[in-house]
Amino acid sequence: MSAVLAAAPADVEEKDWAANRKVTLERLRIVDMIHEGKPACRLCGQTVNHPDKFGLCSKTSDAHQEWRGITPKRKAGKR
Repeated sequence: MSAVLAAAPADVEEKDWAANRKVTLERLRIVDMIHEGKPACRLCGQTVNHPDKFGLCSKTSDAHQEWRGITPKRKAGKR
């Protein structure tokens, strides 16, 4: 089987990519259907599978940390 895999890339021709609005919109519709009914982060609106106990996603931005009650760490020398 490894001989088949090793020979496969040389036999495959790459197709030129062209934007296709109809295909893109169809795939985005499918993604929206998959995400339908899933919770969203209370701060940024990102769809999440399991929000934390504050209803937030897993981002660690300063705003997300503040909503969690964590004081963002400041680098030494910053005022």
